[in-house]
Amino acid sequence: MLEAVVARLNGLGYRVAAVKHDAHRIELDTEGKDSWRLRQAGSSDTLLIGRNQILWMGAEEAHFDLRALIELFCPAADIVLVEGYRSAGLDTVWVQRPEVDDPEWREPATGQVITKAHPDDVDSVVELLLSRYSLGG
Repeated sequence: MLEAVVARLNGLGYRVAAVKHDAHRIELDTEGKDSWRLRQAGSSDTLLIGRNQILWMGAEEAHFDLRALIELFCPAADIVLVEGYRSAGLDTVWVQRPEVDDPEWREPATGQVITKAHPDDVDSVVELLLSRYSLGG
């Protein structure tokens, strides 16, 4: 659903940023590359900077302020859509997938549920976002 909502809002001319939370350790480094060799050598932090790309890898577990990161990396976005970060206290579109019957996924941890939606209910979610966040005009 998130992909479809991003595409629809983008098609309407809005600059949309997306943030995806991954509860697992993300491994983007490739064995043999300079950044991999630096990490293997013991670099506590490795920052790769390229045209329109930044990748930071730290050796220690870190906790990030989501709102600060959004302000830093998404300043020109009209709207930022976040998947995950259930404890961040954000407004939530609760997507109910019928095939998932895991009680842990039934209620967002914090924040306000602004609507419950089926994964195919893209049009109503887009309309809600446009009206709720004054994107309609």
